[in-house]
Amino acid sequence: MKHTLCVLLLLPVLTFTCQAEENRRDGNWWNDQPPATKLGYMIGFFDGMTLGNKFSYWKFIKDEKQQNCLTQTGASYTEFSEKFLAHVTNGQLVDGLDIFYKDFRNRRIEADNAVWLVLNSIAGKPQAELDKMIENFRKNVQ
Repeated sequence: MKHTLCVLLLLPVLTFTCQAEENRRDGNWWNDQPPATKLGYMIGFFDGMTLGNKFSYWKFIKDEKQQNCLTQTGASYTEFSEKFLAHVTNGQLVDGLDIFYKDFRNRRIEADNAVWLVLNSIAGKPQAELDKMIENFRKNVQ
């Protein structure tokens, strides 16, 4: 009876823990996805970047005092997009994430951060610098 009661009391905690892990978009999640889902995720990722860019200036677009900030925000987005996203395809990023997440040490790094690391690799960041970046992301995993 005591054993059954303990199991019943722990069940909600275990269910919540498992559900929290399922919602985390990291390498463990990525490796469980079929190829079509991975490609769809990357399409959504790019669409999200575009909307996120708009979110960064919509509030300030009519404020003349913020025009310099808006100009700088737009220039930053353009610069980084051209440097890291020009001629990069969804499939290329999927391949990069597949390779990145084959290393078990990278599996707790969330997908948006892993995309950033893969984009740096594609852009030609020297391996020694990339290794330092990856190590920092591993250390700071939540």
